[in-house]
Amino acid sequence: MKPFHMLVAFALAAGSACSDPTIPNLNDPVLPPSIDTRAQLQAQTAGLLAGDREQQAFTILVLETMGRDLYRIDPSDPRYLQMPLGTFSPSAFLVDFTYNSNFRTIRGALSLVNAVEQSTSLDGLPVSTADKRAAEGFGRTMLALQYLRLIESRDSLGLPIVQGLGGSLDPIKCKVTVLAQISSILDAGYADLLAGGASFPFTLSRGFSSNGSFDTPATFATFNRGLAAKTLLYRGFRDYAKTGTIDAASLNAAITALNQSFESETAPSRDGVYHVYTTSSGDLTNFLYNPSVYRANPRVLSEAEAGDARLAKITNDPAQELVAGDTTVHSSLVINQIAGPTTPLPIVTNVELILIRAQVEWGRGNDAEALRLANLVRTRDGGFAVPQAPFANRLDLLRFILRQKRYSLLFESGDRLVDYRMFGLFTELGPELSTRSVGESLIPFPEAEIDARSGSITCAP
Repeated sequence: MKPFHMLVAFALAAGSACSDPTIPNLNDPVLPPSIDTRAQLQAQTAGLLAGDREQQAFTILVLETMGRDLYRIDPSDPRYLQMPLGTFSPSAFLVDFTYNSNFRTIRGALSLVNAVEQSTSLDGLPVSTADKRAAEGFGRTMLALQYLRLIESRDSLGLPIVQGLGGSLDPIKCKVTVLAQISSILDAGYADLLAGGASFPFTLSRGFSSNGSFDTPATFATFNRGLAAKTLLYRGFRDYAKTGTIDAASLNAAITALNQSFESETAPSRDGVYHVYTTSSGDLTNFLYNPSVYRANPRVLSEAEAGDARLAKITNDPAQELVAGDTTVHSSLVINQIAGPTTPLPIVTNVELILIRAQVEWGRGNDAEALRLANLVRTRDGGFAVPQAPFANRLDLLRFILRQKRYSLLFESGDRLVDYRMFGLFTELGPELSTRSVGESLIPFPEAEIDARSGSITCAP
């Protein structure tokens, strides 16, 4: 018996399989117990990337709406506003897809690691230890990324950690345990990558070489360390919203991870790892491109610093104003950032890592360094010539750092919602709907998961 959330994921995958017999469904590849050919290995690695890409844009939409940056004003489906800005229904597709899709990719990542471990040859030739380690490092990094995405959306609810136990549901572990597990998976993957030789035994998508080089085990390892730093940031501030406490050891470890990552003050802000899209038959386009329904939240403009060059990501065109059924939601701010159906979306960029370092230094009490890093981004991305002066209030400094993160990562990350929740600032986002409710700060478990557990979804240490 498979864990329930995995069964749901498998069913969804089967229902959404591509019907064109000439095009492989990379989102649900056939997963053999061992990998014996390079073609099989290529198919499974491509499937993992496709699985993560499939849900990324959708999850960004939901979290960016919750973070008061983005609207999908679609008269045919008001749920895109009513739930992220109000109350989620556990039975809604916004809840299901931001959960089950990740668990399907978790299944694929675990299968890849296990199948590589069982393999003795590729195309009739002995498989090298380096090739095995490289593939396992890739698989473990992608596995950790799925759990990271899930905990960003479920937060204090915790998550089931897939253990492959027959005949029972995987227990729901609390956030502190989930974050520690993500760190452990990333660390194991990092060790694999360092022993992975000069090249992968497969080819990664061009999003791993379009803005910097991340397509060898050694360079992919710097991507792994970027994810590790983000995880350690979350561990460092995991109790901050409730108690104001900070885990200094985790923040110190985050600095080490950043030093091992591709973060660089001299490299372009946009360097990083991306998902790419095409209009080819059987492939995916960027879900965030649809000028007929997407608009920026007016607060993106009203809360910006005057003269911020990052406002080029939007255009105010009153002729294109959209008004939702709940007329408190309306916007004429057309999004330029997602310029077309093949606009890439980053997974992690250099500018995000610089601002993660600023947050970490703030948590370590190094306010001058935190301000310097935030000013670096404000100058380079925002186009400001005069740096921001020091703040008398430490919380105002934090808000300043988060503003740089908001505008540099606009429409491509859920970080604003995650950060405001993590630092206990969520209520500052305020209500949007006429109900005047501030809304929910996390996405609930799907109804099917709740029912399978007879309503018992309290996490355990």
